[in-house]
Amino acid sequence: MRLLQHPPSRRPHRPARSRPAAAAVAALVVLAALLSTPPAARAQGSTTGASSAGASSPEARAWRFPVGERAVYDVTVALGSVTSPRPLGEARLSVEGRERIDGTPAYRTTLEVEGGVPMLYRMDDRQVSWIAPDPIRALRYEERLREGDYRRDRRYRLDQEGGTYTRYDREDGGWRRVEEETDVPMPENALDEVSFLYFVRSLPLEPGATYRYERFFEADGNPVMLEVLERERVRVPAGRFETVVVRPIIRTDGLFGEGGRAKVWITDDERRIIVKIESTMKVGRVNMHLRSYEPGGPLADRTDGSGF
Repeated sequence: MRLLQHPPSRRPHRPARSRPAAAAVAALVVLAALLSTPPAARAQGSTTGASSAGASSPEARAWRFPVGERAVYDVTVALGSVTSPRPLGEARLSVEGRERIDGTPAYRTTLEVEGGVPMLYRMDDRQVSWIAPDPIRALRYEERLREGDYRRDRRYRLDQEGGTYTRYDREDGGWRRVEEETDVPMPENALDEVSFLYFVRSLPLEPGATYRYERFFEADGNPVMLEVLERERVRVPAGRFETVVVRPIIRTDGLFGEGGRAKVWITDDERRIIVKIESTMKVGRVNMHLRSYEPGGPLADRTDGSGF
């Protein structure tokens, strides 16, 4: 599929958020590769399909992910016809708690990936997104990356009312504002890598539809395209599930980039659990299969902010 052309950014040049080449295979595992890079004009999404061309993109349903929800995945890598005999790592997607960010109620969600090859390479990443639920949008995003010898600690403050974001780097035990990425324009109801996963889980995901969004906070990652392929029953270590198969297409390299052939299996029910991810890249195939799932407690949040 050819993606629609995206207008050039009007903001100053920003250094690429790249990882070292030695981390290529392991970094594919990080779902943060779902989306990357800078901000531009606000835009509304559109949906294309046999019966829905020109219609508005479906909005996410109400927040349905309670505190305590936790999914754990086994990660394997295949190079050619050889697949790692046992998992090389573990990924975890969790809703850890509820907090207020600048006075706004938000859910603290995390994506963690750890593993590697003993004596050769070690990966230990943690990404945190504070997500406001109505509508779903990100208020703060932090990443702590430890990949081989590579280290990075960053924080992004997403000012949804002002329509801008600001980046901070951790130095000498504190957070230093990065002047060249201060008050950078971003799309309305912008999302980061982790919050976009929860947004996708909240969509209707009708087979045969293609959804287009321009809501990633750094605009070079837009548009995000989601092709809903079919319904399929799959078996993973956590059990057998009825799923909807989605192909994400992102304007970037990585797990869901245009050059890859990625598929995501999401349960075809109200839980919308991500149970399986497979992506074929130039360096090989990355697989993530659900090993365990904890549903969490009762959903306390309401539109009036109760439960916070």
